[in-house]
Amino acid sequence: MIRNYYTDSYKSAIPVTPSDTLLIDGRAKASTPIGAWKQYNLYIGNSPSTLPVTTTSNNNVVNNSVNVGLKSPNPLIKVGMRVTGTGLPDAGLLVATVVDASNYTLSQADSIAADATLTYSYDSESKIKVHTINNEAIEFVNPTQGSILPVSVVQVYSTGTDGGVLNLVALS
Repeated sequence: MIRNYYTDSYKSAIPVTPSDTLLIDGRAKASTPIGAWKQYNLYIGNSPSTLPVTTTSNNNVVNNSVNVGLKSPNPLIKVGMRVTGTGLPDAGLLVATVVDASNYTLSQADSIAADATLTYSYDSESKIKVHTINNEAIEFVNPTQGSILPVSVVQVYSTGTDGGVLNLVALS
């Protein structure tokens, strides 16, 4: 019988919440001795590789509202992206929440004409900052979506959410 290493090893996958004070398993880093830290492999769920990510020209009219609806779904639009385009401030507005692939909210109310050309991008490159089992701080820039980081991770303290690294999963 052949043993499936990945199935057996990754049964206890947990979603990761970045924290400056907590280890991935939820224990306080300061009060947990280094030898007791539990190490994980970290799976990268979302990480865009290029900027800007997407452009649309199929929105419904927006009249002094935060709610934006698209006539066709666009699953590439994510929280933290900056929306720029016709009728928006020069600096653009941030996507505050994504309701579904056809609806999202902006960080502040504005008016947008129907079918305006809107560009969605991140303000900076995607990155993730972690501490390893050896208590080394390492930053990965533009990690590949769907990959596992090549280090044993005990803590994720920043994901550069303005760069789109999301849906992290710790695998033991």
